[in-house]
Amino acid sequence: MSLSRRNLLRNLGAGAIVGAAAPALRGFSLAAATEAALWGNSAPAARPGVAHAAEPILLYRNENPYGPSEKVLTVLRESASSGNRYPRTEYDTLVDKLATLHNVKRDQIVLGCGSGEILCMTAMAFLKSGKKLVEAAPTFPALGKLAQTAGVEVADVPLNKRYEHDLPTMLDRASSPAGLVYIVNPNNPTASLTPRKDLEAFLSKLPRNIPVLIDEAYHHFAATGSTYESFLDRPVGDPRIIVARTFSKIYGLAGMRIGYAVATPEMIKRISTGFPGWSVSIISARAASAALDDVEYVRFGVKRNATDRQEFMTQARARKLDPIDSQTNFVMFDPLRSPNLVIEHLKQHNILIGPQYPALASYVRVSLGTPPEMQEFWRVWDLMPSAGKV
Repeated sequence: MSLSRRNLLRNLGAGAIVGAAAPALRGFSLAAATEAALWGNSAPAARPGVAHAAEPILLYRNENPYGPSEKVLTVLRESASSGNRYPRTEYDTLVDKLATLHNVKRDQIVLGCGSGEILCMTAMAFLKSGKKLVEAAPTFPALGKLAQTAGVEVADVPLNKRYEHDLPTMLDRASSPAGLVYIVNPNNPTASLTPRKDLEAFLSKLPRNIPVLIDEAYHHFAATGSTYESFLDRPVGDPRIIVARTFSKIYGLAGMRIGYAVATPEMIKRISTGFPGWSVSIISARAASAALDDVEYVRFGVKRNATDRQEFMTQARARKLDPIDSQTNFVMFDPLRSPNLVIEHLKQHNILIGPQYPALASYVRVSLGTPPEMQEFWRVWDLMPSAGKV
């Protein structure tokens, strides 16, 4: 079965992607923006960070716990009254800014309702009958779930011992008819990197007719001086490559559902065919434009995340835990007890962490929260029985 538009929509309706990649507009509430505005010009790190008593501490979706910048919040408040209007110049403005940022032409960019819609576009363009999806295991599951429910073969290739993509095995699995290779780098849920030089070597051997979707949702969190290098840091010329980015992470706009892809003009035209081109709301487009302008907030967010991540590592190692080296805003580790026990214990104390991943079934994933949230996390963690794994 190919991923026709009809099949795609039916699969989405059946919950194939559990909402992660469905190109659907969501309502916008000013409640969070209004609350944040009460803090005036205080630095984001100074805002209270613990959820209200009736609300859970959300450490399970890799969101930015600090939210968008004050400049973006101002635009959101001002734009709320435009919710009755369709976008006019907002798309062009945002695309122009992205083209300037990445030093590409505007016809090399397509916007999407979150990066999830970019995954949908790519799946529909390339996952045809007789083809297959080649991806890591574990990785972000949305694309694989979509392919499986459409009857498309998925080749899940376990990560290597360094938690990098096993590129030689992926190359071997792609040698038989592959429609698409999916690489998430930094990877979710392991928070690990695959070096750019290894990816370049992989691409040089990959058949020229196989497209590669490189998901860089966590690009901004990768440590400077590491082996990581974005595929947007050099001219985008390889006709096979599609790079997906999102405003959900460093920019704090997960609820606004806006992402984009960068590729050659021919590739952008191919993946966007059949999609409406107006799934991004006027408010989301304005917010994303404002977020791109607030360069200082991005720099601040990167530093803040590095500090929060280092503190998590320190606390984890003090408890004899050994986390996978993280290059994102979340951490994966073996809790030395049943993951089900850990997840349920934290849930009983109003703390939600990531689900289990079958490929690393003995591990748990924790998104980084604000310092007060993480203090509560470790307080509750220390209440947990020292039971062995089951």
